[in-house]
Amino acid sequence: MRITQVEAIPLFASFADALGDVPSELAHPAFGMRAIPLLGQGAVIVRIATDAGLVGIGEAMGRPGPRATAAYINEVLAPMLLGQDPRHHHALWSAMNEQLRFAPMAISGVDIALWDLRARIYNDSLPNLLGGPMREAVDCYASPIPYLPTPEQSAQKAAEFLSAGFRALKLKIGRGLAADIAHVEAVRAAIGPDIKLLVDANGAYTVSQSIALAEDLLKQGVYWLEEPVHPEYADDLARIRRRVDLAIASGEWLGSVFQFRDLLKAEAVDVLMPNITRCGGFTGLLKIADAALMENVTVAPHGVGAGLGIVAAIAACVAMPNFLIYEYNQLFNPLRHTVMREAIPFRDGLLKPLDGPGLGLSLNEKTIAKYRVD
Repeated sequence: MRITQVEAIPLFASFADALGDVPSELAHPAFGMRAIPLLGQGAVIVRIATDAGLVGIGEAMGRPGPRATAAYINEVLAPMLLGQDPRHHHALWSAMNEQLRFAPMAISGVDIALWDLRARIYNDSLPNLLGGPMREAVDCYASPIPYLPTPEQSAQKAAEFLSAGFRALKLKIGRGLAADIAHVEAVRAAIGPDIKLLVDANGAYTVSQSIALAEDLLKQGVYWLEEPVHPEYADDLARIRRRVDLAIASGEWLGSVFQFRDLLKAEAVDVLMPNITRCGGFTGLLKIADAALMENVTVAPHGVGAGLGIVAAIAACVAMPNFLIYEYNQLFNPLRHTVMREAIPFRDGLLKPLDGPGLGLSLNEKTIAKYRVD
């Protein structure tokens, strides 16, 4: 069996087109987007066809620009893959990583499509191909409570997530220590003591500020502190981790498995947060999870993206020994539930993999045509 076609399709759903007047909390939902607004949601859909008539589909992250990632796939990776056997996932992943290690998002979309294709070849589910399910469903949390103007509005958003069936949620912080604590206190009062409350600073603070903040967060029963400093400052994360009794999480912005290795070597985190559409697909994610397992570190994958990436992440989490919890992003995204025909199974804070071979889904071609930007 040989690969006969590789196609990457960039998608972009503009907030302005969908909503007209875009609220600040959507354009600037977090500290990391304070200067450059989030103008919409993007994704790159990958299709890989074979001479046996089978097609695998995947998703690469669409930030910051889906057309750039699609170009890497179409112009660099596709010529490498044509004529190759799609079942040779380690050989193909290694070759792609050597050629394009500076663009792991492109490799991610191709790798997901190759795994989907292999599962279709064997007419089996992805959790089975990944080693077998260790759980029937995965815990998830709603994300984010963005930068809403008042603590009362943050509390109201938290209540909405609980009404939707979530049993854990994440609040964006990074507006200053006093403001952060005011929003945390309001949210905790609204959700009660038994709901997991996670916070994400997106690299807003210094080491000393982070330590002071963590002491107050502990009083509110916060579950973890995510990226108090920029994730590339592994030594700073390690200093914070040694000083506080609060789990430190990081990794959503990292792509290379070697960057995750460096976080682990620095003893900088309790929780790693790779995104399957950014970190090298299934192959990259499982390498990262295996490395974390050797250091007794848990994995809580980052969940920004369209529906294909979510379904892929769920399949990986089902089979991952050191899985902790998954980020089910709820920020407005016209691509999340429309890019495929199937619904994502969610109930009572749990996500389940789709039935059927591979990812178990089919593309909604009307959505692809509507949001295609190439």
